[in-house]
Amino acid sequence: MENKRIEIERNPATASESPSRPQMYRKTGNLASFAGKRFARRELFGHRVIAVPKQYPDAQFLLERRGIPRHIIKRGQFYQLNLYSTDFYGLPDELFTDPEINWHHQQFGQKGLIAAAGLWVRDSVATVTTLQSDICQQLYRHKRLSNSCKTQVETHFKYWYGILFNAVMDFCLATGVSAVHSPTGRQIVAHTQKQITPDLFLRIYDYPQAEYQCRRITSGEAEYWEIPVKPNAEHIAVLQDLLSDAPLDPPRPRICIFHDIEENVDTPISSAECVESLTQMLKLEKDFGVTATYCVLGTALDRKRGEIISSNPCHAIGFHSFNHDLGDMTQLRQCREVDLRVRGYRPPQSKMTPELTDYNLSFLNFEWLASGSSHGHCMLENGIVKVPIHYDDYPLFTGAKDYAQWESDVLELARGKPLFGLGLHDCYAGKWLDRYPLLLEKLASSGQFVNADQVCDETFLDPVSALPAAAYSAAGRRSLFKRVAGWLMQ
Repeated sequence: MENKRIEIERNPATASESPSRPQMYRKTGNLASFAGKRFARRELFGHRVIAVPKQYPDAQFLLERRGIPRHIIKRGQFYQLNLYSTDFYGLPDELFTDPEINWHHQQFGQKGLIAAAGLWVRDSVATVTTLQSDICQQLYRHKRLSNSCKTQVETHFKYWYGILFNAVMDFCLATGVSAVHSPTGRQIVAHTQKQITPDLFLRIYDYPQAEYQCRRITSGEAEYWEIPVKPNAEHIAVLQDLLSDAPLDPPRPRICIFHDIEENVDTPISSAECVESLTQMLKLEKDFGVTATYCVLGTALDRKRGEIISSNPCHAIGFHSFNHDLGDMTQLRQCREVDLRVRGYRPPQSKMTPELTDYNLSFLNFEWLASGSSHGHCMLENGIVKVPIHYDDYPLFTGAKDYAQWESDVLELARGKPLFGLGLHDCYAGKWLDRYPLLLEKLASSGQFVNADQVCDETFLDPVSALPAAAYSAAGRRSLFKRVAGWLMQ
């Protein structure tokens, strides 16, 4: 992620003025799909494509830098198209999960992510923000996997950008988009700050010039290939609908434990006691096989992350602000100066400060926000997954509840919700830590433990949850269910 200047918005975030289009696009392609098209056999691999209504990392930043004003950007709808291979050619699973290779962490828990495209749709025009293949472009980061897999990856996936761009065109054809604006190779090379190999980017971003009817245009401060969709229909390999298997049994309730790791930032508890509490809760969760989410102050992340991940690599990490200062409106910016890839944010005291608009969060590539949401349920809104915290340990700390009353409340809430978010603090752990094993055992009987990254991935991929929040209004609920039912029956 490049250095960005973020302008803090001080009004509540509003939903984008998104076009009236289907929110769910799941397709599959194989050799038969491309019969008669201008693709060589060596360029093809079996694949599936999923469109998610979210921003690909850095999308808003790139659009702003290309001269599109922020208030215009808000009037469009973002999509991310993920291209997954269904052919794995004996490649190790580690290739598709390693965090250094999959640098942008956009797999959404699915195996086989090869590439992704970022789109911004407004006025029937889809603007490409990014065409990216971590597995091909970031493989060099892992020496052992690069040595063992590079030849196969290049053999089978070298032409990923052709398959991805066909998916972009098929998506636009299926959703009624009239034209695609894709940045030229010259545009990308001229405005990429880090040192790059120009030939690769010219090959990727100038691909439309060779394969589609298009023309070079200037829009704002950027140069694009303008590709009309319908006149190019005969060049598009139309993908088939990918059907989802309905679960045989209803899913168990999910329990998401959030640990706010802040030490003694605003409590009289000693730092040493907080450090010991973190060690103990990690050990207990490891013993019970519990995966949780640790939201850490940015000032402490470098000190804490190693211990958390070494205890259980499946724990999720989020920011709990930078320094717990509710009056400082640069928390997001300072967090990103500590780490570029942490996906989530949990505000102190669940207070939504003016800084925490959806646009500011997604501009800096946050994907989930955990707070005491008034919604009470998990939802995807403006590309951000909102994870509710239903209860925490503050009543124990203040003495408003004794432990028995507090535990009873926790268990009752956990039994009654499809997703229950519980907030716990290292600085309050003295009130519950000795009884934590029994609490985990009781919670396990009510549901399954998940972390916030898993909840985020599932929400992005779920066909109903992936609809914008406005679709849940009373007026639109009936038509929503009809649309979802119709899509599932295709």
